[in-house]
Amino acid sequence: MSKAKEVLRAADRMAGNLEDRVRDEPAVRAVLRRASGKRVEDPAVLPVHGFVARYLDRLLTSIESDGSARWWFPERDVERAFYGVAAMIAAQPRQARDRIGVGGEDSPDETPQDASADRDSPGETGAGQRPTDPLRRHANLGAALGGAVTQGRLNADTTEERLHLLCRQSADGVHAQLPRLVLYARDKDVPIDWGRLALDLSRWGADRDSVAKEWMQGYHRTIETERARRDEARAQNATADDSEDHAA
Repeated sequence: MSKAKEVLRAADRMAGNLEDRVRDEPAVRAVLRRASGKRVEDPAVLPVHGFVARYLDRLLTSIESDGSARWWFPERDVERAFYGVAAMIAAQPRQARDRIGVGGEDSPDETPQDASADRDSPGETGAGQRPTDPLRRHANLGAALGGAVTQGRLNADTTEERLHLLCRQSADGVHAQLPRLVLYARDKDVPIDWGRLALDLSRWGADRDSVAKEWMQGYHRTIETERARRDEARAQNATADDSEDHAA
């Protein structure tokens, strides 16, 4: 299993457990929110360790034993990604939080990513190669925002502007700004794939440019795919109407 898939699997386990807990336990929500935007070693994060560290133990041991994986997934970045995502799960608006797990209504859409994503895996690339995500059926943040734009949940201009700004941030900057964007998106009922988000944040320090590219491509590809689908549907309807007129 590639390290990317190991990171995703651990993040998915954490997200599944914490989503249930933050929905039902206000005290857990309050504790997890303390990690928002902070480094893992910040004293304010101490109470959070009991909820997140268990999902990192085996994963970090696996990364530490693989020199290539440590390049693409620095342990400190992986830790910060998990703690940051845990805080964002806890900070969701109540209406979004309460829908989680109810009839599967809030599960993230599975959006195919770039076909080139199958070429290499983070942590398994050769020298000089950039890693790409092999997990094509996990929608990244850009694809999620693009889907929300096509559905009219988010404004196209302001959403693209915020995404551009986010993609230019350092690790500190992305962890400081991302929670506000995710909170806004969740308030508009935009589904977020927490596992994929943790994976991308885990890669941010080592290969921000590739992650940023994938987010922007996911955003525009999703919008263009939906636009093409709607244009095709309109063309088919117009052809059907013409056929009915001729028949009449």
